[in-house]
Amino acid sequence: MSSKTEMLTQLLEDLSRASQNNVQASIIISRSQGLPICTHFPPDQDAATIPEEDVIAGRSTQIETATRKVFKQLKRGAFVRMLVEGETGYIIICDAGEDALLAVLTTKRANIGYMFFMMTRIARRIEGIL
Repeated sequence: MSSKTEMLTQLLEDLSRASQNNVQASIIISRSQGLPICTHFPPDQDAATIPEEDVIAGRSTQIETATRKVFKQLKRGAFVRMLVEGETGYIIICDAGEDALLAVLTTKRANIGYMFFMMTRIARRIEGIL
């Protein structure tokens, strides 16, 4: 049987492959601590254009915390996922269990609907592993 870390890493690698190489970084984050649990940076990505895992984890946690407050105030129900669009790509953050988040940085070429679908499936598997 594989370790939890190996299983989580495999899920992130599967997500990267499924995106047709449009994932630039993927990270499972401890919501309570804002720290990375597991990360995957595809080898073909330019490291100079991707922030370090601690930066991704910290900022994703900040965004998620603020968004939860807004959802509550605007009565939009429970947080499921968010999409932030930038000039050169997207940040997608979704729940992955009670104390985990899944954050993915993608290129502009990413199929967002398919990313939502895959991230939802993978988030459920992450929850089961953790």
